[in-house]
Amino acid sequence: MESGGEAQKGGVSASERVPPRIGPLRWALWWFLLFISLILFYGLFAPFWFGLRAAAWAVELRARWSRSKLAD
Repeated sequence: MESGGEAQKGGVSASERVPPRIGPLRWALWWFLLFISLILFYGLFAPFWFGLRAAAWAVELRARWSRSKLAD
């Protein structure tokens, strides 16, 4: 006994259905957007993030150094 009304009526069941092909224009758009997002992330966001972390690290080290100087 098959499950699903479509398969019983002579149609193709959901597990046998072939997904539609993806056209070349959509693939080109996908690769273009992926390329742009990688450039944006690695070219702009990562250096900005590393710069912020380095600045925070420098401020923390400076605060520790001045705190240890006051303790002496």
